[in-house]
Amino acid sequence: MAPERDWQREIDEWTERFRGVADPPEPFATAIRDGWTDAMRETLARDAQEYLERHEGWIAQISGGGMDLVRFDCKSGSCTVCAPYCGCAYSLQVEDSELPPPPPLPICPACRHTLNLLTPFFMQGMGLDMDDLIENSVPFTPPD
Repeated sequence: MAPERDWQREIDEWTERFRGVADPPEPFATAIRDGWTDAMRETLARDAQEYLERHEGWIAQISGGGMDLVRFDCKSGSCTVCAPYCGCAYSLQVEDSELPPPPPLPICPACRHTLNLLTPFFMQGMGLDMDDLIENSVPFTPPD
């Protein structure tokens, strides 16, 4: 089970961060406009923790199978914080790769993006090679 993050603190930090963003994700857009309710905060914190646990299980399954390459896939309507990482490749075994490690997911409590397996078959079908992945990768930088 994933260690519990301090979602209430993160919700406060991200609320302030998203105040200066033109397109904050829901439920932050509503909270900035109307304020947070206790129920909204609790639902977001619970959903974020559940997502974290499911995602860590998925990454453990990929890693356990000896796979290394993943791609950061974004849902539609990505905020400006997540958008730079959309479509970028990352390495789960960073010490043996020129690719950076993946962003920690969820990046923010509302983020529901994912890391998907990058197989040689997929890369070939897309006309990509390792040099392309390295050239187009964007290392994760935690937001201020």
